[in-house]
Amino acid sequence: MDATDQQALKQAHYAVLQDFYAHVMERTGFDAIALCSGRQGFYFHDDQGPAFRPNPVMVQWLEQQHLAENCWLVITANARPVLLFLQPEDFWHASIQAPHHMASFFTLEVFAEGQLLLERLDELLSAGGTRKTAQIGEHHSAINPGCTLNPPNVIHALHFQRACKSEYELKMMRDASALGAQGHLAAAEAFAQGASEFEVHLAFLQGSRMNEWQLPYGNIVAQNEHASLLHYQYQERQTQRFQNSLLIDAGANASGYASDITRTYLGPRCYSDEAADLFENLLTRMQGHQDALIAQVEPGASYVELQSAMHRSLAQILADTKLITCSPEEAFDRQLTVPFCPHGLGHLLGIQVHDVGGQQLDIEGQIAPPPEPYASLRLTRPLAEDMVITVEPGLYFIPMLLAAKRAENAPINWLAIDSLTPFGGIRIEDNVRILTKGSGVENLTRDAFTRVQEAQS
Repeated sequence: MDATDQQALKQAHYAVLQDFYAHVMERTGFDAIALCSGRQGFYFHDDQGPAFRPNPVMVQWLEQQHLAENCWLVITANARPVLLFLQPEDFWHASIQAPHHMASFFTLEVFAEGQLLLERLDELLSAGGTRKTAQIGEHHSAINPGCTLNPPNVIHALHFQRACKSEYELKMMRDASALGAQGHLAAAEAFAQGASEFEVHLAFLQGSRMNEWQLPYGNIVAQNEHASLLHYQYQERQTQRFQNSLLIDAGANASGYASDITRTYLGPRCYSDEAADLFENLLTRMQGHQDALIAQVEPGASYVELQSAMHRSLAQILADTKLITCSPEEAFDRQLTVPFCPHGLGHLLGIQVHDVGGQQLDIEGQIAPPPEPYASLRLTRPLAEDMVITVEPGLYFIPMLLAAKRAENAPINWLAIDSLTPFGGIRIEDNVRILTKGSGVENLTRDAFTRVQEAQS
C-alpha cells in the first residue's frame, strides 16, 4: 500500500470518528469532548516507573510515534478537532515530535511549556460562554469547572464503538500480525534448536523487531509444565534436560494496535516417546478443533454459544483420545471439560489486547455477564461485521484444577493425564476479522504467517 492509499484510509477513519463523536455529543448533551493523552506514573517512592501507556481512546486519533504525555484533543460537533501538543525543550530526554504532517486532520497547536498549554485548554473549553465538556482521561482534577470527568454515558458509547474496526485500523492490525508472525517463526526455530525459555523470548523480540516496552503484553514463553499456567510470567534461563513442549503466547504492536497470537509445539527432547505421540495427536486434534470453531464465526453469532460448542468439541477430543472413560455427552453435562480449559474462547482485540466492550450489549452500557460455568468469558455481545476477535481454545493438564476431579473419582484416565502433565498444555490462538454474513472471516494471523514465510523463502 502506497502513501496515497494510506492517507485515504486515514481520511476515512477520521471522518467516521468525527461523525461518531458528534453523535455521542448530541445524545449525551455535551458540547465538547476533551481527550487527555495521559502521563507516566512512577513506582512508590521512586523516580522510575513503567513505560508510558497513552489513553486508549487517544490512540484512535494519533499515530503511535506522536503519542506524547500531557497532550489534549478537543472535539466539538461543528469544528475541526484541536490538538494541543506538548513538545518541551529537554536535554534529559528526546522529545516526541509534533505531528505537523497531520495538520489536515487537526488544528495543531504546539507548546513548549505545560502551563501555557493548560491556559489555552481553558480558553477552548470556555469558548462562547459556559461549555459543557466531557473530559476523558485519568482520574485527576477536572481542568475546567464545566468539565465532567469520564461521564459513564460517554464512556459506554466510546467503548461500544471501538469493537468494529475501520479500514485504517484493520491495516494497523494486519501490520501487527505480520510483526507477531515474524517473532513467532523466530521463536519456533530457536526452540527447535533447544533454546531455553529466555532464549526463545529473545528470539521473538529480535524476529518481531520489538523492544519489551513496545509489546502489547508480556510474552508468555512456557516450556513443559509451565504451559499449564495460563499467564506464566517468567522465562527460565537454564535449558531443561527434557524439552517436552513450548506454549508461546506473544503479540506485536503497530501504531498502538495489537496482535495476540499463541502457538504450541512438541519439544525436541521429550521424556517419553509414548506420551509425546499422544501429545502430538492432541496438537493435531486441537488444530482441527480451532478450525471448526472459526468456521462458526459470523455476524449475529453468539459467542456464548461458541463457548459452549468449544466445550462440547473438547469433550469429544477427550473421549476420542481415551483421556476420559465416559461418553462426550456425559463429560459435557458433568462439566468435566471445564478444568481442562478454564478460560474463555476469546475476546475483542484492538488498541488493548483484552479490548473494552466485550460484555456490552449496546451503546447505553447494558452488560451481559457470562453464564456459569464460563465466568472468565470476556466476550458475550453478539458478533458483528468488522469486529476483530481472538479464537483460542485450550487443553491443559493443571494439577490444581484436576485435583478435585481426582478426589471425586471422576471418569478420567488418570494414568494418561499423569503422563501428559509434564507437557503442560495446548493453546492455539488466531485473530480473525468478521466479514459479511456468509463470507466467513479474514484470519489476520494465518494470512500474516503465510506472507512472512513466502517473503522468507
